[in-house]
Amino acid sequence: MQEYQVSGFRVREYEELRSTNTEAERVGWDELEDKMVILTYKQTQGRGQVGNHWESEPGKNISMTVVFKPRELPAGQQFAVSMVIALGACDFISRYVAGCTVKWPNDIYVGDRKISGILIEHSIMGRYVGGSLCGIGVNINQEHFLSDAPNPVSLFQLIGGKMPVERALEELLDCIGRRYESIRDYEGLERDFLKVLYRREGMYHWEDERGVFRASIRGVNEFGQLVLEDEGGNERVYGFKEISYKF
Repeated sequence: MQEYQVSGFRVREYEELRSTNTEAERVGWDELEDKMVILTYKQTQGRGQVGNHWESEPGKNISMTVVFKPRELPAGQQFAVSMVIALGACDFISRYVAGCTVKWPNDIYVGDRKISGILIEHSIMGRYVGGSLCGIGVNINQEHFLSDAPNPVSLFQLIGGKMPVERALEELLDCIGRRYESIRDYEGLERDFLKVLYRREGMYHWEDERGVFRASIRGVNEFGQLVLEDEGGNERVYGFKEISYKF
């Protein structure tokens, strides 16, 4: 393991890890610091949302956990952390390609293809967010994907050229760091987040436990729940895995 500074973040780089979020948990909150990064270029069992796995060819992509310990961020505004990470990732990717969006709740898309996945785990202390482990994987130079994931894509596939992963890390952390400076401007983050939300405009098909229906996105509330308005004008609110996109 080696440590160094990148774009205002203290990075701990490991040769190989099962999961950067798991390693951050092992290190523990007493040792973890605000704007610390647990990084590896060889992650063998990357964790996705609700037990999913993240495919990443060793040495080709970014796999890391960004640690945030914001001071007195109300627990009711914990989704601000998700918006900081997602917007930072979009800012970075948008430097190179157009059409980058956030597919609620935790995926970054270019068009209809997934270039990045995010997994955030919070520690709540009373009324405040004590800390957040922000796992993020970004496909940089991977040329082929072997898993049964339906729609992965890498920056290499989109721009037709490879980028030094170290440079990509520096730029990505710079973008995330700039967004983190606005962690207390919830309305500003929300405004920018809604602008890049996947399928933000228009009526689409969705599916919940009751079946398929058509609705448009009204927004995302402070707890990260998706707020829809169906064809009958009814508001519907969903947490993770309670609603799915229909294509």
